Amino acid sequence: MQIKRENLRERDENIKKEEEKLKKSLLKYNKFLQENDDRRLRALKKAEAERAQIRLKELEIQKLQAENDTLLARKEILEDRVRKAICYHEFLERATKMSGKFETIGQVIDRLHTLQSINKELLESQTRLEKERESTKLKLIQYINKQRTVLLHCNNQLHQQQTQLDSIRLEAYKWELKLKHFHSTAAKETLQFAQLKATICNIYQMITHYRRVSVDTEDTFNQLEMVNNDKILLSTLNESLFVKTIFKIKMRYRNVLKKTSHSNM
Repeated sequence: MQIKRENLRERDENIKKEEEKLKKSLLKYNKFLQENDDRRLRALKKAEAERAQIRLKELEIQKLQAENDTLLARKEILEDRVRKAICYHEFLERATKMSGKFETIGQVIDRLHTLQSINKELLESQTRLEKERESTKLKLIQYINKQRTVLLHCNNQLHQQQTQLDSIRLEAYKWELKLKHFHSTAAKETLQFAQLKATICNIYQMITHYRRVSVDTEDTFNQLEMVNNDKILLSTLNESLFVKTIFKIKMRYRNVLKKTSHSNM
């Protein structure tokens, strides 16, 4: 029985040892699995990164290839231009040698650029002068039109003034005729005027002598008024005949005065 218990104890101990070993093995295995998973994840990440790098490189290669194709096409174009420009280069070389003024093609090209710059300036100056000429032409046309309007207005005024002048000349001619008529009748009217004044003065002197009054007046018209207003003398003389005579003398005297004043004007 004792032996059996010892065997059982040893067996338990062995079992515990085996369990410990198994636990250690499980821990190692779990650690191994964890490390293996970590390595696998790192490998996957690395592979993904490498694939991304590969894609970037492929894109870069495609871009460079496209640029290379573009450059090759550009190269072909430039080479074609160079082949076509060789004749011009040869021409410039011959022109440089024949000119005797230039030593290199560069000097010829510089001279050409200078001439082009001068030509550009001349074209700009010509354009500016053309604009100024057009502006001046427009102003001249406007000025001519304005002066034509002024001239037309002046012609109208001149025509009106000429019409007025003709009218004035006609009126002056009429007055000249009247003046000639006045001058032709001036002597006759003057004689009649003197006779009227003498007649009025005689009648006036008769009245003053008859009235025995002394009224000194040189005005013929006042003398005539005094004669006309003397009622007593009118009653002793033939009244109607005397009044008619006085009235005619007065009217004639007034007409003579008017004509004389017009003649003096």
